Amino acid sequence: MINVYNRTIKSPELKKIKVIKPGSWIQVVKPTEQEIEMLVKNLNIDPTVLEDVLDENEISRVEKENGIFYMIIRFPFIKDKVISTMPLLLAITKDNIITVCKESEDITRYFLEKDKDFLTTKKTYFVLKAISEIFRGYDAYLNKILKDIKQKKIEINHLRNRDILFLVQEEETLNDFISALVPTINITERILRGKYITIYEKDIDVVEDLVMDSKQTLELSKSGLKSIKNIREAYSTILTNDLNKVMKTLTIATIMFTVPTIISSIFGMNIPLPMQNDPMAFLHIMGLIFFSSLILLLIIIKRRWI
Repeated sequence: MINVYNRTIKSPELKKIKVIKPGSWIQVVKPTEQEIEMLVKNLNIDPTVLEDVLDENEISRVEKENGIFYMIIRFPFIKDKVISTMPLLLAITKDNIITVCKESEDITRYFLEKDKDFLTTKKTYFVLKAISEIFRGYDAYLNKILKDIKQKKIEINHLRNRDILFLVQEEETLNDFISALVPTINITERILRGKYITIYEKDIDVVEDLVMDSKQTLELSKSGLKSIKNIREAYSTILTNDLNKVMKTLTIATIMFTVPTIISSIFGMNIPLPMQNDPMAFLHIMGLIFFSSLILLLIIIKRRWI
């Protein structure tokens, strides 16, 4: 699907138009083969770049070819209750802004729904604002993930299998974030040099802030991964410790029952035994069992086995 939008200083209302004209933003969502051919033929977009952006595993990168600025950048989104990242193409030609994404829920919705100051002729603004919104999206998801991790840390003694699976999923998400953020930071730093698009003096501080924010977001992702690792290790240690306690208890119980069993077995044999004609034999045997077990218990306590 291709939508064409136009908003200029002279025409401040964002309009959806049918014909592509200079100063327009071409939004491409889930493009068909015919639409891709149109982009290549009418707008001279590199077909290889279009093929790359439709690859869900494509990494972020920036390049300039034949006077067209290409930036593929991964943005976070949620699908089927799973947080992931998806590549988005921003192409800046001499006349237009072009965005291409395989998913309809991409970051460019921000320009349609919230940004009232956005003009389709302000190319540098579009690129910087898109990057800013992508980082804002990462921060929003990270805050939720870190909150969930903190809650699991509090409940570490009562974790269930589904909680462990949840942490594994969050770990995959954070790894995905880190893989996407590292090249995105490199892209932002390269844009700051003004090699690919014109960076005005007023935009330098904005780009520098973006670089700083992106690095903070990256550190948050790493911090989240570290927290999950700590929870896993702590949970594993707790389980091992609990298992050791159970095994120790069972071992001590086995030892405590072994002495009475041995004594009872001896006096239960069908052969002549001491005290077999003594009417108090039962009490004597029970006393022997009691004092033997007591001595054994005192030895266990003295050696701090329990």
